[in-house]
Amino acid sequence: MSGHSRKGHIRPARRYALLALYQFDSGLAGDTDAVREALESSAEIEEFGESPDMSTAEARMAVRDAEAAAQRAEEIQAGLDLAALVWEFRKDADAAVRPYTAEWPVHRQPVLDRNALRLGWYGFTHGGDAVALAIDETVELVKTFSTEKSGAFVNAVLDRVAKSGGSAR
Repeated sequence: MSGHSRKGHIRPARRYALLALYQFDSGLAGDTDAVREALESSAEIEEFGESPDMSTAEARMAVRDAEAAAQRAEEIQAGLDLAALVWEFRKDADAAVRPYTAEWPVHRQPVLDRNALRLGWYGFTHGGDAVALAIDETVELVKTFSTEKSGAFVNAVLDRVAKSGGSAR
C-alpha cells in the first residue's frame, strides 16, 4: 500500500446514504422518488454552489458530460441502496449505541447525528468496512453536515460500540 492516506476521504455513496437517511427519518422513508430528487438537488448545489432553480436543473443536466452524469446517478443509487439497508437495521443500530448515549437518547439526538451513528454502525457490522474506515468517514460526514461537537460525539460513540463488539448488550 502506498503512503497515501484515505483519512478525510468520503465515498460519494456514503455521503448520499447519509443525506437519504436524513430524508427517511424526516418522513420520506416510503417515497424513494422524492428522496432521489433531493439527492440530485444536493449534487446540483455541490456542483454550482447555489440552490438549484428546478426549472433549469434539467437543462443543465442535459448539457453536462453524459459520463459524469451517469457516474453521479450511479453514486446516488448506491447511496439510496446503502441507506435502505441501514434503515432496515436502524433499530439494531439504535440498540447498539443506546448504552453509550444515556445523556443523549436516540429520540433527542439531532437527526443527522442519529443517522450518522446508524450509518457508521452498519458499515462495520454489516457493510464489510474496517472499523477505522467506517468511523473515519462517518466522522468526516458529521463534521461537514452537522454541529461543531458532532464529530467528537459520533467518534466516541462508534468507537465504544466497536470495542464492545458492535451489538447491543
